Amino acid sequence: MQETDYSALKAELYSARQTKQPLAIEGGGTRKFYGREIVGKSLSLSDYQGIVEYNPTELVVTVKAGTTIDSLSETLHSNQQMLGFEPPNCLPESTVGGTLALGLSGSTRPYRGNVQDFVLGVRLLTGDGRNMRFGGQVIKNVAGFDVSRLVVGSLGCLGIVLEVSFKVIPKPECEWTLNKEIPDVDQAILEFNALSGKPYPITAAAWCNKLAHIRLSGSEAGVKSAAQIIGGSINENDPIWEQINTHSHPFFKQGQKIIKVFQKPSASVIASHKPVLVDWGGALRWYREEVDETELQLGLKEQGGWLERFCGADRTQEVFSPLHPATMRIKQRLKDVFDPDRILNPGRMYSEL
Repeated sequence: MQETDYSALKAELYSARQTKQPLAIEGGGTRKFYGREIVGKSLSLSDYQGIVEYNPTELVVTVKAGTTIDSLSETLHSNQQMLGFEPPNCLPESTVGGTLALGLSGSTRPYRGNVQDFVLGVRLLTGDGRNMRFGGQVIKNVAGFDVSRLVVGSLGCLGIVLEVSFKVIPKPECEWTLNKEIPDVDQAILEFNALSGKPYPITAAAWCNKLAHIRLSGSEAGVKSAAQIIGGSINENDPIWEQINTHSHPFFKQGQKIIKVFQKPSASVIASHKPVLVDWGGALRWYREEVDETELQLGLKEQGGWLERFCGADRTQEVFSPLHPATMRIKQRLKDVFDPDRILNPGRMYSEL
């Protein structure tokens, strides 16, 4: 295993602590629009790239945080392997560290798992200068408190991610997408729910523009058998998954306010508020700026779920749904332990962090 000298980062961190200068941790800079306003001096990890250790037979890879998702995917592809959670990479510069900090998963999340399910360990530079390793590099590692999972989705407020160890999975032998015309989104969600209880190799299900997309992945025999039962036209290379994953789908228009809503897949669509794009088999619903956010919040309060203002919102205000006071207190205590001077991405997630 190669060791990397992170002394330059530690020096920048030390200087910032002395002057109380906030630091804005940055990977590829592809998600600057995400979260609340960015505050502080940019601290880039773009120079820290590359594979630290890769054991294809063990299905484990450890990489530096500045490594791009594309380059890691190419390395894994050469061994017919992949990251199971399909990390969204909206631009080629999207990095491993940024993916971990944002905690975003692709369309396969309900079927293969989220980012946390594939993170085995992390190396973290805390706000008070400690270079710490959490978790491990083996799949059966359960020792200690799993801090590595706390880092996922923390938007850099707990520390600077230096390295990440991922569990990887084999690429499927065969992959088809079934396209079915379903005019109404409620009907599409009902079909997704009906299919979820069946023994089919479904790895993604989305709906947009009156068309449902159902992806099957696995052995050729298994995929063909399921396709015959489910029905629909077969598309072996449906661009919808890459378009959603890279945010190049026409729905994601730059500068437009976009809201993400998370609900149980079985939850009905909130009356008079039809999502424009549905992913995760109905659990993730995307809305544009024309939606009445107040009414949407009331509907979510009744049905369950939460929303986040993905982009285009007033970033001086909160962009994520409020946390329960007890949960916020826990997060604040963690912030005090890992970043006592509160200089790492202050306020990026919540104003109180």
